[in-house]
Amino acid sequence: MENKTNNNCQIFIEKTDSIAGRQKEIIPHVSAYYVDKYTTISEKGVKTGSNRLCGTANQELLAGYMLYKYLGISSDDQLVRNEHGKPEIADGAAFFNLAHSGPYVVLAISDRPVGVDIEQTKRMSYKVTKRIMRKEQLDRLDGFENESEAFQIELTKYWTQYEAIMKLVGTGFSGELDDETMEAYEKRVVFRKLEDYVIAVVTE
Repeated sequence: MENKTNNNCQIFIEKTDSIAGRQKEIIPHVSAYYVDKYTTISEKGVKTGSNRLCGTANQELLAGYMLYKYLGISSDDQLVRNEHGKPEIADGAAFFNLAHSGPYVVLAISDRPVGVDIEQTKRMSYKVTKRIMRKEQLDRLDGFENESEAFQIELTKYWTQYEAIMKLVGTGFSGELDDETMEAYEKRVVFRKLEDYVIAVVTE
């Protein structure tokens, strides 16, 4: 599934079901970094009988396969990582970012730095999310019935936009932006709702 946003960005969305039973066929096309993550998590999932870990393993393999499918990346040599571990294309031909949640893996590709996140609305916790929200954002939530569907969607938007922005700047949660910078980035965020998931994408 491909979508174009209004900020020079393409979003590709695929489900882990699409690679079910095809892992051996896919692995030769995937960079070692993602194959290693898939193998390690998958083995642990099988050993512990954890369906959640097996699902996470398939997310990682699909992420690596999507890099091959849409960007031609099949080797670790084609990627570099910044000081915070964010992967980037070595030759700078394009910028990308990956996110996954539940059965979905999302790949955002742009001609400028990009960040993307996806989260399921019912999994969002107000107690956790309020830690990254400013006062005016908390005040806005007061206009929604607590724990209603609209409340959960709005809460998920705040979380996904925050994480997408932090992934864009390349620091993840180890970094912190001042309110003015954060507000400027928030104006560039584009949201997409997919079933009971919210996707947020932002570019420079």
